[in-house]
Amino acid sequence: MAILLLALFLATGCYHGPYRGILGGGIDTIAIPFVGNQTTEYAAADSLIQATVGAFREDGQLRLADEGGADAILLLDILSVDDRIHWGRVLGQYQFSMVVSVEIKSFEGAVLLRQYESIGRGTYEADDERDQAIGKAARMVAADIVGRAQ
Repeated sequence: MAILLLALFLATGCYHGPYRGILGGGIDTIAIPFVGNQTTEYAAADSLIQATVGAFREDGQLRLADEGGADAILLLDILSVDDRIHWGRVLGQYQFSMVVSVEIKSFEGAVLLRQYESIGRGTYEADDERDQAIGKAARMVAADIVGRAQ
């Protein structure tokens, strides 16, 4: 499903000039080939790819492209996920968190954004709200990536 969504987003892209943020001049497109996942939480990987694609599209500084036509590649790997009791104001609330390794490289191999770990969190009260918490954590990571790439 994530691949289908990525293909849909790529097919509807529009033109933007070369990006001149932290990634350097001449970077116009970025590929997000897949999300590595060192956990058994498969929903987290799907949410992360959707959130990251959405964040780059909303930001508009870089267009998404397939690996063959992109200037840079975003490497994502979910290192860990965790569910814990959240000791906030509401009793019975839980917190989902994910730790993601992030790195952006040019296709020539130069590191454009050095590898770092981003943490996303989302809270929920009932099991049927857990997917929403995973989505919130993924959007937090995606916003961090786009923010650092500027």
